[in-house]
Amino acid sequence: MTGRQLRIGVPEPTSPPEIDLHGRPVAIFGMARSGMALTEFLVRKGAVPTVFDEAPAERLTDAMARLGALPVRLIPGAHSYEQLSNPELVVTSPAVPVQHPLLQAARASGATVIGEVELAYRFCPAPIIAVTGTNGKGTTVTLLGDMLNRAGVRAAVGGNIGIPLISLLDSTPAPQVIVAEISSFQLETIDQFRPWIGILLNISPDHGDRHPDLEQYLATKCRLFARQSDDDIAILNADDNRVAAVASRLDAQVLKVSLADTTAHGRTENGTLMVELPGHGVVHLCRSDELTVLGRHHMRNTLFAAVAAATCGASSDDISAAIRDFSTPRHLMEDAGAVRGVRFINDSKATNPAAAIADLSSIQGPLILIAGGHAKSVDLSEYADVAAERARHIVLIGESAATLASAIADRCPVTIATSMEEAVQKAFEVANSGDTVLMAPGCASYDMFDGMAARGDAFCREVKRLASRLSP
Repeated sequence: MTGRQLRIGVPEPTSPPEIDLHGRPVAIFGMARSGMALTEFLVRKGAVPTVFDEAPAERLTDAMARLGALPVRLIPGAHSYEQLSNPELVVTSPAVPVQHPLLQAARASGATVIGEVELAYRFCPAPIIAVTGTNGKGTTVTLLGDMLNRAGVRAAVGGNIGIPLISLLDSTPAPQVIVAEISSFQLETIDQFRPWIGILLNISPDHGDRHPDLEQYLATKCRLFARQSDDDIAILNADDNRVAAVASRLDAQVLKVSLADTTAHGRTENGTLMVELPGHGVVHLCRSDELTVLGRHHMRNTLFAAVAAATCGASSDDISAAIRDFSTPRHLMEDAGAVRGVRFINDSKATNPAAAIADLSSIQGPLILIAGGHAKSVDLSEYADVAAERARHIVLIGESAATLASAIADRCPVTIATSMEEAVQKAFEVANSGDTVLMAPGCASYDMFDGMAARGDAFCREVKRLASRLSP
């Protein structure tokens, strides 16, 4: 739905469609970050929680110590649904596949199965701005929160980034709006979830182990808009053909962001970022060279945040100031230092090929690339093509090293490293003063590290150690 004048300003809080939890037996699947937040919330609501996890107790010591202080039943090493004593409601963590046998058994027994995002929505009076997409979610959510808070709109930021959505409900003072990063895994387990503003940044192959084809992956992302009405807003990427095609299927009012379409509501003209909401005048923000994060994809993400912030009533001055002052999140094109004229950049957040391609394309000058990891059943051939064309030398790590080496073939020199220490050392050995060493893995980290942040930390640590060894 498009064309009518857009109402500016954050809607008033509403009465959410709460679930009566008092005295009800509820099972929580997973003892990680969202599982612990869920358990604490359910205890406050008077539920009778059972928290279970497939991992054995020795791998859950910290979680069990924290949860053990609460009036809950803990079941580590869970393997049978009968162990849960027939809960009425099962709330699952996003890491658990929706077709997991324990969840299938729960549904078969008549239990309601939802995720943390759905439960949080049922108790959230504040309007929600939900951001999804393959890449750029965290940056967009963080920047949008900065814009709103600078403008005096109390915004709580969380979701798949940082604080679980369920924990934001207790923010003090109460937020006027919640800005949430929402992953495809979280969208698999929603039901009534209805964001006031839904944002779909882009779509490209990722999580092939959970989403076997791109159409199914896109369909999961589009669940974000399923409950929206014409009182709600969808902001879409007009430069992504698959995302743009979604507009005709939505009931919400659609706003477009584009770097090419001069009619888009968020766009650039002559190097200036601008917003033009339906029924309102053009608002000029800042020049593209004032952005603190390089790359056209980051420029587009900035426009997404600006369109949403302007819809909430933020002024152009506040939006522009937030853009200029934005601090790049850790592990996103992060400056890891320089050693004898060689610059090192940590881009561990590039966990899929599309993100890595976009970021390495923003680097100017000679490039040494560190890539590889757990490929998540995603085709790496396009990344190999771009890397071979753009890099002067490629150092490969992780499970996908052999696959990438084969795809790169003889188009670019390749070295395979078995540790981050070796990868940084090998990259430095082939680099010249003035070169950039970019770690943009294009893959997940779980084959070698506990997570993306651990991988980025290891890279930065090895750069510091290299600098220390070579210091006079």
